[in-house]
This record gives sequence, structure tokens and C-alpha cells, in this order.
Amino acid sequence: MKRTLAYALSAATCAVALGLGLPGAATAVPVPGENPAAAEWAPKPPTRLHLTVTDSAGVAKDVFLGCRPNGGNHPSPDAACDALHVAAGDFGKLKGELRACTQQQDPVTAKAEGTFNDVPVSWTKTFGNACEMEAATAPVFVF
Repeated sequence: MKRTLAYALSAATCAVALGLGLPGAATAVPVPGENPAAAEWAPKPPTRLHLTVTDSAGVAKDVFLGCRPNGGNHPSPDAACDALHVAAGDFGKLKGELRACTQQQDPVTAKAEGTFNDVPVSWTKTFGNACEMEAATAPVFVF
């Protein structure tokens, strides 16, 4: 009996030391405003965007992009979501991809409508040509 109690206490001590807790024991739960790391633990709201590229002839291509979970019919949802999160949802701060573009004038308009982290998004910008747009917004508007 003593040996069983000793093993039980030893197991409980190890569980507490490892942070495993015991059934019915209170566990620390992050509370926003009280624990600075709580924001990392909180679930992030989803991002749902309708992206459109319209050329100078008025022909439009569009895709849907979802983040958390990543998906939609965007050809590279993981890369596009990563780029948006690095830019904190600000399409003007997308890193894009360094590339040499001609000075050809064939305007394209990129448009994003929807939500980023549950915040409404409505963004539109016209670029001199598709290469300039992709250089500024890749991989988000590459479809």
C-alpha cells in the first residue's frame, strides 16, 4: 500500500513538473490583456478574398483566396496567404518579386474585396502593365 501511494505521488509530482497537470486540476489559460503571449494562442480569424485582374480590353480574371485554412481556387494559396500576412493585409506593402519590366503601356487593374482577419478589405490599383502588377503584388495577383 505504501509503495502504491509512493508511486502515485511520484507520478503526480512528475506530471506537475512536466506541466501535464492532473485530471480535474486547474490549468493556466491565457487571458487577453493579462498574458502577453495570449495573442499567439488565440485562434486567428479567417481571411476570405475575391481577387480580380482586369486588362485594358475589360477582360477580367478572378479567383477566390482563403487563409486559415488556406484554399480557394487561387493557384498558390499558401504563398499568397504568407505574403498577405507578412504585409499585415496591406496590399500596398506586398513585397512582390523583383523583375525587369518593359515600359509597354497596357494597363491592368488589380482588385481585392472581402476580409483580412475579419477586417473588411476593398483595394484597387491600376498598373502600367501585367509585369508591373506582378512585380508589385506577386504571388497574390499571379493567376
